[in-house]
Amino acid sequence: MDDLSPALGEVLPSDLACPVCMQYMVPPIKMCTNGHNICSNCRKSVQRCPTCRAQFSVVRNMALENIARRQKYPCAYRQSGCLELFSIEHIAKHQAVCVYGKIKCPLHSFKRCSWKGLKNDVMEHAKVAHPEYCLEGSAFSFTELSGDVAIVSCFGELFTCYQKIKEGRLYGAVQLIGTNSEASKYKCEFTLRAANGVEKISKTLFVRGYSEDWETIFNSRICLCLDEKTVKHFLVENKLEYVYSVILSRV
Repeated sequence: MDDLSPALGEVLPSDLACPVCMQYMVPPIKMCTNGHNICSNCRKSVQRCPTCRAQFSVVRNMALENIARRQKYPCAYRQSGCLELFSIEHIAKHQAVCVYGKIKCPLHSFKRCSWKGLKNDVMEHAKVAHPEYCLEGSAFSFTELSGDVAIVSCFGELFTCYQKIKEGRLYGAVQLIGTNSEASKYKCEFTLRAANGVEKISKTLFVRGYSEDWETIFNSRICLCLDEKTVKHFLVENKLEYVYSVILSRV
């Protein structure tokens, strides 16, 4: 949250800026005996009011707390490019996964990779550490890959694509390494072709944001989800045999 101060004057009422750390104040908001405010974090380390040197009161500023609850706050990584605004209830969760801060390697769950860095450095890292999972361009097939997950570079953005076969069902989804609002600008088309080259099924979906984990996406069925009856059309000797391709495009 080091770069948030310039955003306070532009987006938030000045009364919500803590006089010590200059971050936005969230409930509980403490006051001194003269009515000056301070955030709860700074109150723990400050003995007297930084504005007038008066002692602190046990009274909270309930009116300002109500304003704070209705306010939309800028992300702490605003200066890095995140222009999203959030309520008190949601901003902490967002900042924990914001792609404009440091993020984990998109393959950390699959390759146990401990790398963590900025979004702009993801592809450089992946090409060195996981080249077999990297693709470029808006159309690709999973036959090009050594696994069921890919990091894809196209439209000047980075996407991750993952397919999973579980209990006779085939799941698939694409994420943008970006926010949900940015992801809504893109769609993905999945095409599943049988080994005979004739039968196929296609489905078009919106790309998901990076804050959503794969299991949540798959469990919600907001993804490619082919049930057992459909999948059986692609079985050869009780094994799935298919060509699975994905096309990314702008909405």
